[in-house]
Amino acid sequence: MSGTDGGNCTGMEMISATGLKGTPWPELMPDGRPALIVPAAPDRPVPAADGWASHDTADPHPDWSAVLNDYRLTLHRPDGTTWFDGEIAADRHWRRRVRDHRALLLVTGPFTDVFGLRPAAEAGLLMLLTVPARLISSL
Repeated sequence: MSGTDGGNCTGMEMISATGLKGTPWPELMPDGRPALIVPAAPDRPVPAADGWASHDTADPHPDWSAVLNDYRLTLHRPDGTTWFDGEIAADRHWRRRVRDHRALLLVTGPFTDVFGLRPAAEAGLLMLLTVPARLISSL
């Protein structure tokens, strides 16, 4: 499918681009927690001072924020700057998990697409951060 709809990706384009060309994609952890897998990008730093760690953290970092409005997700760093703002291919079930957990696990590392995630994980190079999240749209 080609073209855009008012500057926004159509559903098919968004899904076909998921995990490719640096586009983040939603996943569910084995315990049901929502996660967003975010390929590395120069404009998305991951400093330890912001709470990033090489291991999973149970408690959301209070200085971060995630707001999900339908398919648009906005993530703000502790200093208030935007870390990510864009559409994600999140289905209704995943959005409900965000609503229910009120937290989102961010996973990033030295990978730029879905194919680089596994090698980065196997090498122990992933960085994780749990952030408070809220859903402001209806399901």
